[in-house]
Amino acid sequence: MLAKPFISLAYFLDSSASYKRIKGFTYDILENPKSKIKPYFDAFIIALVLVTVFILIYDIAHHLPYHFELIENIAVVIFIIEWLGRLWIHDNLSKKIISYHEKCLEIKKEPRLSEILKMITVAKLKYIFSPMSIIDLLAILPTYRPLRVLRIFLIFRLLKIFRYTRSLNTFFKVLKDKKMEFNFLAIMGVFAIFMSATIMYVFEGIGNNPNINSYLDALYWSIITITTVGYGDITPVTYTGKVVTFFLVAGGFFILILATSIVTNALSEKIDIVLEDRQLLKASKVDNLIVVFGHGRMGRTLCKELSENSKEFLVVDRDEENIQKAKELGYFYIRDDASDYETIKNVVFNNNVSKVVVTTENDALNLSILLTIKAERSEIDVIVRANNFENIKKFKLAKADFVIFPYETVAVAAVEYIGNSVKFDAIENLLVKKEGIALDEIDILEDSNLIGKTMSEIGFKDFNINTIAVLKNGNSRNYIFNPDWEEYRFEANDALVVIGDEEDIKEVKKTITRQFT
Repeated sequence: MLAKPFISLAYFLDSSASYKRIKGFTYDILENPKSKIKPYFDAFIIALVLVTVFILIYDIAHHLPYHFELIENIAVVIFIIEWLGRLWIHDNLSKKIISYHEKCLEIKKEPRLSEILKMITVAKLKYIFSPMSIIDLLAILPTYRPLRVLRIFLIFRLLKIFRYTRSLNTFFKVLKDKKMEFNFLAIMGVFAIFMSATIMYVFEGIGNNPNINSYLDALYWSIITITTVGYGDITPVTYTGKVVTFFLVAGGFFILILATSIVTNALSEKIDIVLEDRQLLKASKVDNLIVVFGHGRMGRTLCKELSENSKEFLVVDRDEENIQKAKELGYFYIRDDASDYETIKNVVFNNNVSKVVVTTENDALNLSILLTIKAERSEIDVIVRANNFENIKKFKLAKADFVIFPYETVAVAAVEYIGNSVKFDAIENLLVKKEGIALDEIDILEDSNLIGKTMSEIGFKDFNINTIAVLKNGNSRNYIFNPDWEEYRFEANDALVVIGDEEDIKEVKKTITRQFT
């Protein structure tokens, strides 16, 4: 079976971790907008394009020094490797071949080599003849100096910059939605140009106008006139030509006004979406992101505390007023419907999210968000607000990591204050970090040289702090209350809950940051 080697190779590549890692790394550099490496690569390519364009321009009138030629040759090699890399990652052919093979097995049909080769050829040709691929290929041509005519393709090397400038790409994507309107304007413009050029040539190209000796001259005049440039090298001399010029200039202004209106409307319609996409892109680069669904009264209080504690979080709400307040406060925000699976997918599943807090005033929506997240990513901690007491059990059955019932919390706090106001004030001062006392968490990182040591050996006794509990592996459900300073030895990923002087806690954290030195 001639197709067997291709099928075997497809299965091998699909199961190869090293192949996937290399291809994933290449994708991150070239295409992945969420990659932390891509912005540096983009900046490097833009700088390389500008340097090589300068070298090619300099070479037109000067003898090119050797080191310039070397830079140009290295740049071209990089451009070729980049193009080949994009060609490689353009399509997942191994998946397609495997799918084709499995389909053949189902219908008991022998896989054909011609079908596999056709699949590969079509997929690769689709990229090769794409506009950006053609620009990349034409950008390489000016290097071959024996064919000096190829230097006209220098402009295509400059066009490569468009691929690496996100703002321009975003602008073009916005305008793409107005494709029908721009096509209409283009048809109007082409019709006006050829009609006026034809009239001008008929009435002035038969000896009446010495500057119009061919239809190309009339076409040149028409384009210059409709764009309102008007160099003045060709002017009408007949009455008919002047009338045509008047209408052509008016038509040019009309087309220009329409084009400006279309662009303005497109930007006004899409600017919020574009800004939110950029917000989501920035949030995607944050490790251990916290997502807050709902920016009402409770959500605002939570976000304020997170912000004061330098925590990175993203606000999701569909209410314009709530989002506007998040925007004014400088938070990451997305205005979207949290009941939509795509919203949760884009915000939670496609990012490095550690915790989700659901604070909306709709229990049905809160439950929907909780179930959606836990169904796919059970390891993500989800804290949910319950607005009705009878729904608390439902949230717990849905595996909420913690359920907040604000009205019950307020009632308990009020009873506590009535029963013992002094004790309550002391706890309140502690929680809001008054009087220099703080309640905080200290992490013991993996591979730390503190692992295996006791708190006494580290020198905790020298500071005015107490360890209330040790959370094993950072898990709040697995903890040791009031651990012994002399007996307990740290393990990887332990989290210490400490209480004490705020400055002393900061000093201990500084010690912890030096735990790998």
